[in-house]
Amino acid sequence: MMLLETVAPRVEEPRSSLSKALALLVVVAERSQKGVSLSSAANRTGLHVATAHRLLTALVDENFLNFDPYTKRYFLGLMPYEIVNRAGPDLEFLQLRKTLRPALDIAQRTLGGIINLSVQSQGEALCIAVLDGHAQILVSTLKVGARRPLGVGAASLALLAAQPREIRAAVIARETERYLKYGRLTALLVTEACERFAGDGYVVNEALIIPDIGALAIPVFKHGTLVCAVSVTNTISHLHPHARAGIAVTFRRAVTDAGFHAEAA
Repeated sequence: MMLLETVAPRVEEPRSSLSKALALLVVVAERSQKGVSLSSAANRTGLHVATAHRLLTALVDENFLNFDPYTKRYFLGLMPYEIVNRAGPDLEFLQLRKTLRPALDIAQRTLGGIINLSVQSQGEALCIAVLDGHAQILVSTLKVGARRPLGVGAASLALLAAQPREIRAAVIARETERYLKYGRLTALLVTEACERFAGDGYVVNEALIIPDIGALAIPVFKHGTLVCAVSVTNTISHLHPHARAGIAVTFRRAVTDAGFHAEAA
């Protein structure tokens, strides 16, 4: 008797209710001008109509969506706009990222590695962009949206090093215990790196958890005000001392081409 080979049915990972609701929210947001019907929302998210209806109703109840009983279609509600409004100054970071991105793309093609763009937000460093399209390494210690204490990571360290001495000292004292959670980092290493910045014009972070990986960064200014910092993460061999000044020059050229400055004045 011939045995027929059978293929086991594909088993998909179960999706949480939150994941399903967010998928529905995205579908409605993408088509909010004309609205989305229940059947269309269910079809586009792969959900059973009953499940889609239950979750859409919950989103309407929480003002994330609005339901028009006449057209039987769902539209964005008030809450998504309210969340954006509450983000306040953080929205400015989106424009900053858009402005710097073309110049940083060019810099990455020259430098390789992974380029990060970070800003100060609520007393920490917030990563707002990661460029890895031309990187020869597959490791990154930061993702967009990640927050780190000032001084942790090269871009965060550059943001700290560009501050007046008294502010730097206060931040380092405040974050001393947190530094110990990041590889070999200590308050002393952060202090020494900040002091070298005055002569070098850039900072180098070699206290990463990942062996043989380091990062170099410079602060970025606009009209004399510190606005962000850019860093490149790469192997230590690519960041050897004789190459660092050249890497910093490439960064300075990039930010200048974008209409910013690498020095306060």
